[in-house]
Amino acid sequence: MDSLLTFHHVGIACRDISKSSKFYTLMGYQAGPVTDDPIQHVRVCFLEKDGAPRLELLEPLDEQSPVARTLSTSGVSPYHICYEVADITAAIEALRGQRFLLVNGPVPACAMGDKRIAFMYQKNTGLIELVENPM
Repeated sequence: MDSLLTFHHVGIACRDISKSSKFYTLMGYQAGPVTDDPIQHVRVCFLEKDGAPRLELLEPLDEQSPVARTLSTSGVSPYHICYEVADITAAIEALRGQRFLLVNGPVPACAMGDKRIAFMYQKNTGLIELVENPM
């Protein structure tokens, strides 16, 4: 299983990307462009810093966004960990074998160049995102 998943980023639920990104840019992160993803009902911004994990700030576009629900219960907080996979279908099946539930997807993600993503949940692990990047 360890060769199936490669760390990609940590997703952070926030109310306002412009306000939340200020802290991270003070810490040396460089913010990328802000992208609206109507499929996921989120506004997204990736932040990168040499030697540090890639971050993804997620702001809800509307009340249908799962990020809006997270903000209402937990406030600004880590939301998911994303892993890159070569074959998203195979990864989903392998994770189902580990008692993960498919929450959403696979669907194209405009913030990731229309690569397919899926969200999965397991009560002892939490929410993870998979992003397909065929090798």
